[in-house]
Amino acid sequence: MPDSRPPIFDDGGELPEVDRSRRRDRHAIDEPIDRYGDLRHPNYLIRRAVVVGVAVAAIAGGAVAVGTFLGDDDGGSGDAFTSSDWNTIASVDDITGSIVLADDTGEERERFRLGVQPLEESQLLGTTVVARTDTQLAFVSLKDTDTVTEVDVAAAGDLVMPSGSAQTVIARTADGGRAVLLNAASNEVIDTSTLDEIIGARYDVELARSDPSGRHVLVTDSGNFQSVLFSFDRDTPSFFPGLALAVDDTLVVTAQNVGTDATVSIFDHEGEPGVSARTQSVRAGMIVPGGVVLVTVDGGVVMLALEDGSTREAGQLTVGTVLEGHVAVRGDRLIVVGEAGTAVIDEQGETLVDLPDARPTTAGIDRRAPRRNDCLIVAREAVGEIAVVDLADGAIVAEALANPDVLAGTDGCRVLVPTTSGYLLVTRDGVLRATVTGDVVAFSPDGRHVVVDRENRLELHTVVTEDNVASEDEPIDIGRSGRSVLFADL
Repeated sequence: MPDSRPPIFDDGGELPEVDRSRRRDRHAIDEPIDRYGDLRHPNYLIRRAVVVGVAVAAIAGGAVAVGTFLGDDDGGSGDAFTSSDWNTIASVDDITGSIVLADDTGEERERFRLGVQPLEESQLLGTTVVARTDTQLAFVSLKDTDTVTEVDVAAAGDLVMPSGSAQTVIARTADGGRAVLLNAASNEVIDTSTLDEIIGARYDVELARSDPSGRHVLVTDSGNFQSVLFSFDRDTPSFFPGLALAVDDTLVVTAQNVGTDATVSIFDHEGEPGVSARTQSVRAGMIVPGGVVLVTVDGGVVMLALEDGSTREAGQLTVGTVLEGHVAVRGDRLIVVGEAGTAVIDEQGETLVDLPDARPTTAGIDRRAPRRNDCLIVAREAVGEIAVVDLADGAIVAEALANPDVLAGTDGCRVLVPTTSGYLLVTRDGVLRATVTGDVVAFSPDGRHVVVDRENRLELHTVVTEDNVASEDEPIDIGRSGRSVLFADL
C-alpha cells in the first residue's frame, strides 16, 4: 500500500488524446450498421382507430425519425450489472472531462480525456462511462479507452434508464421528438433522428419499459397514441396501439384505457397480435411464464392467460389508488406504488408484502425506478424511517430511523444512511452505527467501502461498525475532491 499521497490529478496537459476519428460524427462512421434503413412505417389506419381508446393527451411534438444502430455487434453480458465485485476506481472530472483509473490500492492505472466538456452528468453502467454535455452524448468502455463515441444531441434533463433494467440509458430532446438509446452491455446506439420522419412523435421516455437486459425498450409515443418497440436485436422498430405496459424478449403488452375500463393486448415483437382482454383500468403489468400479471387502478391483481386471454382475480392490494408499477431488474417481481403504500407481487400474482405508507427510495440508480438486485429499499417519510425488504419472499430484513437519501450496494441489502448524529449501516444482520470521518460521496458495489471527502481529498475507507474491530488498513487517497467516483470490475 502506498505510504504517500499520489500527485494531484490536475490534468496538466499529460492526458493522452483519445481516438475519436471513427465516431466523432454519426454521419461519418466507418461501415455503419444501418439496421433501420428500411423503416417500416406505423399503420396510420390503426392509429386513427385507437385514438378514441387511448387515455393519453395528444401533445404536439417535433418532427422525428425512428432509429439507427451505431455500435458493436458482439452483444454483451449483463454480469457486470448484477455483480458486486469491483477492482477499479474511476474518478471523473466533470469540468475537464478527464477520467483517472486506479486499482483498489489507489495505484493509478490510466488517465485519459473523455473529449467532451463540461459534463452535465456522468455515470457508469457496467464498464462503460456515459456522459452528457449541453450538446452531446458521449460514452467509452473502460476496457477500450482509446475510442470514445459521441452523438450530437441536445439532451434535455438527466439521462433516463427505462424501468426494468440497469443496462440502458436514454437521452431525449426537450420536445420529446428525438431519443437516443445506448445499451451499455454492447455499446450499441439507437438514434431516432437518422431515418424517416414520424410526424408529431413525442417519446415519453420517463415511462419507458424494458426487459432486464435493456435490449428491448418499449416507449409510449403520446403524440401518435401508440407505443414503439426499439430492440437492439431487430432491424426495425415496431408499432403498437396503446400505452407501453410491459415487454420481455419475445412479447409486448399495451393497454388502452377508456374511462374505468381497459383493453390489454399482447403482441410479438413483429407486431403480430395475440390475445387481448378487458379489465378495469390498468396501471402496472409484468410478463410471466404463461401469462401477464396486471394491477388495476384500484389495486386489483389480475392474471391474464396467454393461451386463451382469460382472466382471473388473484388478489387485492391495500396501497390505495395505484400510481405506477415497475418490474424489478431480476425480472420476476412487480413493485407497485400507490397513494397509500407499496407492494411486491411475484410471478404467480401472489402479494409477497404490502407496505402501508411506504414508497421506494429514489436515490442513486433508483432515481426513477427500483433497480437493486435482491432487496427493495422503501421509506416512510412521515415517520422518518426506512426499511429493507427481501425481494425473494417479501420479508422486512431491517428497519432504521433515517431519511431516504441513502447509499446502497448492488444487491440493495447493505444500505448506508445519514442521520443527524452520523451514519448507520443497515444490513440483514441488523442496524449498526458506522464510523465515518468526512462526507461520504460514494459507496462500493459490495457495500464494504466508502469514499469520503476529507480536507479536500477523496479517500477510500473500509466501512467500520461498532461490532467490527477497527480495520488496520490505512485510508487510500484517490485524488483531489470535486470529482465523481465510480466503481468498476475490469
